[in-house]
Amino acid sequence: MLRHIVMKAVFVLLSLAHSEVTSSGETAIYSEPAYAKWGRIAIEETSKTYRDASIIDYKYEGRKVLSDEQAEESFVLWLRKDAREFGVRVRMTIQIGSDELLQLKLVELPSN
Repeated sequence: MLRHIVMKAVFVLLSLAHSEVTSSGETAIYSEPAYAKWGRIAIEETSKTYRDASIIDYKYEGRKVLSDEQAEESFVLWLRKDAREFGVRVRMTIQIGSDELLQLKLVELPSN
């Protein structure tokens, strides 16, 4: 149940445009970041692989251009299963022109 609530909260935060009232009373609108689509996919695929764990946080590590046609988006997600917390790095190779996912890799990070 908690996992479901956390997932919904993350999806809402990633997919909605944000607005904020400034000190002058004007409304500033922030659109979703360019990596939001890939963040949602990272969360979905990690949830499928680690069904018994809850995603408790995530961090966007950035985009690395691999060639004129391809780039790699990288995320680290923190998961909790029972009393154990651990990280999973998600790397996605994408086709830049078509914004298509070509490859997805999940790597569990070593515990300290």
